[in-house]
Amino acid sequence: MDNESEKWARVLWDYLCLHQSLEKSDVIIGLGCHDVRVAERSADLFLEGLAPWLLFTGYLGNQTAGVWTRPEADVFLDVALRMGVPRGNILLETEATNTGENIRFSYRLLKENNIPASRVILVQQPFMERRVFATFLRQWPDQGEHTHAIVTSPQMGISAYPHPTVGTATDLITYMLGVLERIRDYPQKGFQVEQEITPSVLSAYQWLLYAGYIPK
Repeated sequence: MDNESEKWARVLWDYLCLHQSLEKSDVIIGLGCHDVRVAERSADLFLEGLAPWLLFTGYLGNQTAGVWTRPEADVFLDVALRMGVPRGNILLETEATNTGENIRFSYRLLKENNIPASRVILVQQPFMERRVFATFLRQWPDQGEHTHAIVTSPQMGISAYPHPTVGTATDLITYMLGVLERIRDYPQKGFQVEQEITPSVLSAYQWLLYAGYIPK
């Protein structure tokens, strides 16, 4: 990634990451993806005592279909067990194939098991924080006054994200462009609540498109 691309990529990264403060909650929900660092972050939060339950959600998605042979939630389960999370404190949802389903199906599973779900910690990749939060506010069935969600992710800066198992810096830019397009377009489809996109973020998006990066 050249210096100019990195400059504009950081604008997107800073917008997409919310950096919300953590609070004790009813459940930690790790949303499936191709980055097992999300599972590690979810397990760490459980082991720190942030919630009594850990739920992993995900079948196969855009980055794992045709690559992984098992549901994302099952892969994440293996990570959590290796880290010492008791199996009896973990729930698995293995049908969801997109973020909206991650949210709705997790709620359904919690209700089926009579687990309180008013205060939720959602864990995904850093550049997915804003989109996950906006999706929760639209897709979580119970939007009562006591419902509260916090979104977090593996604690890293943009330069630490690229990894052989998740992609290069160029891949990261294409992912972020795709996420931004969904943040822009999905409110009209009823998939998530609207988020303000600032002029600087739009400028970054347009510059990176002009530079040849293709949204995923």
